[in-house]
Amino acid sequence: MGTAELKLQLHQIIDAEPDIKKLEAIYTLLKSSPIAFEKMSLEEYTDAIDTARAQIAAGNFKTVEQVEKESNNW
Repeated sequence: MGTAELKLQLHQIIDAEPDIKKLEAIYTLLKSSPIAFEKMSLEEYTDAIDTARAQIAAGNFKTVEQVEKESNNW
């Protein structure tokens, strides 16, 4: 599928979508600035892992059930 065909199909889907929440989500996705990912150094990587482990040990996490319950309100 080429760019022109993809744009046409997206326009058709958006034009037919009645759900304002979905349209707002699409808008947010398309308007968000691109995220530039940079390589992490080994030190940054191990620091991130150490931070995550400390958060887990402190109880700063959500269970799958909590996330699923929250996602019902999106």
